[in-house]
Amino acid sequence: MSLAWRQVPTWAFSLLLILALHLGLGYWAWFWHAPLPPMELPPAAIMVELAPQPVVAPPPPPQPVVRAPEPKLVEAPKPKLAIYKPKPKPQPPKVQPKPQPPVVTPPMAQQRPASAPKAAQTAPPSPPSKAVPTWQSELFSHLSRYKRYPEAAKRREREGVRICKLRFTVDAQGRVLEYAVVGPSGNRLLDRATQDLIRRAQPLPPPPSELLSNGRLEIVAPIVYELKRG
Repeated sequence: MSLAWRQVPTWAFSLLLILALHLGLGYWAWFWHAPLPPMELPPAAIMVELAPQPVVAPPPPPQPVVRAPEPKLVEAPKPKLAIYKPKPKPQPPKVQPKPQPPVVTPPMAQQRPASAPKAAQTAPPSPPSKAVPTWQSELFSHLSRYKRYPEAAKRREREGVRICKLRFTVDAQGRVLEYAVVGPSGNRLLDRATQDLIRRAQPLPPPPSELLSNGRLEIVAPIVYELKRG
C-alpha cells in the first residue's frame, strides 16, 4: 500500500464506505419495481328486460258503517182465552116403575081424583155474565205488563210472530197452582221467558166465581211475541 493511503485516517475510509453503500441502496430502490400480478377483468354485464307491471287501481275508500236500528217490540192484538170447564158427570139411567094393575073400587068409595101435579118447569139458562169478558181483558193486560222479549232472542230471531201456549190453573184468589207450556213457540228462549212471565205475574186477577169448579179454573193462554225490524 502506498504512503498516501496510509496517511488517510481510518474513520474517513469508513465514512466513504457508508456513503457509497447508501447511494447504491437509493439507486436500487429508485429504479427497481416489483412485478405486478395480472388483473382479472369482471365478467361482462348481462341485460335483462323486465315486463312492465300491471297498473293496480287503488282500493276504494271504506264505506261508512250504518248501524241497523234497534228492533222494536210491537204488541200484537189480544188473542182469545181458552177456558176449560169440567164436564158434568153422566147421571145413571132412571128405573121406570112397572105398571101396576088398576084397582077397582065400589062407586060409593070413589073419591074425587086428586089434582095432577104440575109439570116441573125447567129454568132457562142464565145468560153469561158481563164480568167474564172484563176479567179476560184484565188478565191479558196484566200478563202483558210482565212479558219480556229476551235480548238473545231478538238477536237470533227474524222478523215475525211467535206464539207460545201456556196452560195454568188458578184458585179463587188468582194464585197460580200449576203451569206448563203446551204449545212451544219453536224458540226455547221464548218458551223459557213465558214460564218466567207466569211466575213474575202472580197473583193474577181473581176469576169470576161462575167460572170456578171446586174453587179452581184451568186456562190456556196464547202468549204472542211479535218482532218488527225497521
